[in-house]
Amino acid sequence: MSKEFNRRQLLTAGIGVGGAMVSAQTIYPKESLAKDRDCLVERQHSFGHGPLFMEEYHQGTMEILGRLSGELDQVGDLTSRAARVIKNGGTVWTSMDDGHMPVAEQSQARRGNPGILKNHKGLDFKTFENLKSGDMVFTNQCNRAVLRARDRGVYVVAVTVNYIDNEFRPAGFTNPNEDNLMLKDVSNEVLHSHVPYYQGLVHAPQIPEMTLCPSTTTGSSTLHWMLTAEIANKLSTASSKKVDKSAEYLRILTERIEKTKEHWNSIRQVAVEMTRRIRQGGRWFVRSLEHPGFQSELHGVASGPSIVNWGNWEKSKMHNVMLINAISPGYPTEIKLAQEKQVEGAYVIGIGPDSLDGESTHGRLIDVADVGFNNFSSELEGIIKIPGSPKQICPTSGIVGNVIQQMICAQWTDEMVRRGSVPYFWMGYFQAGGRPYYNAINPFFESRGF
Repeated sequence: MSKEFNRRQLLTAGIGVGGAMVSAQTIYPKESLAKDRDCLVERQHSFGHGPLFMEEYHQGTMEILGRLSGELDQVGDLTSRAARVIKNGGTVWTSMDDGHMPVAEQSQARRGNPGILKNHKGLDFKTFENLKSGDMVFTNQCNRAVLRARDRGVYVVAVTVNYIDNEFRPAGFTNPNEDNLMLKDVSNEVLHSHVPYYQGLVHAPQIPEMTLCPSTTTGSSTLHWMLTAEIANKLSTASSKKVDKSAEYLRILTERIEKTKEHWNSIRQVAVEMTRRIRQGGRWFVRSLEHPGFQSELHGVASGPSIVNWGNWEKSKMHNVMLINAISPGYPTEIKLAQEKQVEGAYVIGIGPDSLDGESTHGRLIDVADVGFNNFSSELEGIIKIPGSPKQICPTSGIVGNVIQQMICAQWTDEMVRRGSVPYFWMGYFQAGGRPYYNAINPFFESRGF
């Protein structure tokens, strides 16, 4: 294929979902948020889209959290059952972490996780053989192994996720499950995470074949912490309410994500600088050394940008971008990495807390970076206090930090397309046609670099 073959030709040839481009509209912002020549004050084209992409991502996130509030009664019932299972000597298992970041965010080793929900993943697949009659499981899976577990007396709660086909989405969008099983075929009840089946929260007219910027972490990990908080509370006292700590977690998380709107002006400035650098040949890498989930949620993920962690970092150091996402204010190796990349000439973006449990530190990532974003999550272990426990549990730093980095990605995409440089994104392999799409577009991505 010719390297000159462009996205429009690709789509109209039938590889993706075709569609005519929306008429361009020239806009002239009243204010400039950057001083460089290639900045907001220059002529741009909205191509018909209205809200900024970061605003759309934030709105979609708030909608997921709002819908989760509608699940509180069911969460209350399920956690009451889970507490009884544990008190009776059984085990409450989990495998509701399909995706990239959820694996690390819901890990039993994650700081702030009391380990009440036991992950039953095998090394290369999820096994249900150790689950016994009287146990309970929260799972994303839908196959014969889940069905066998339910049939031998495990109480199965199927949790919706974009990666697994179910009866609540258009038929044929997602690759079919084993034996075409659906969630109600293999479970005792279904709990909705409200992650959209198409995964992304941003609708870019310039990329009509998919939605952009993933949301799995918000839906599934919020549920994970809500369930954990409620079960822990019910295990600590016999007089607990049916719904208490899960609602508290959801309320605090929602308040913190709403607060990220304070970053919007800075995010747009950052996105403009990223755009300038990447259009000049720079690479964009993401690192998260203490919590590897952040890095995984921007690298090779469905609805994520192809550019992240790809290419030769050494080729154009003065134009590179390094984003570091953290759950501690000054994790030593992350601080060292930020300083090393700044010396090289890279533009360093830091996301993390300003303190931990009220204790600040010198050399915080958000201060060392060229631009720092407070994740408003200054808890060492978590935000939920359980009676009789010396440590609080259930952090928000993972979910809020990811929302911030996804808004940065969304707005970078916005600034790129306004300047006629439409980037390539991964279409999820879970989606019908996802792998052929990747095989078709990857040569064009690699030849251009974004």
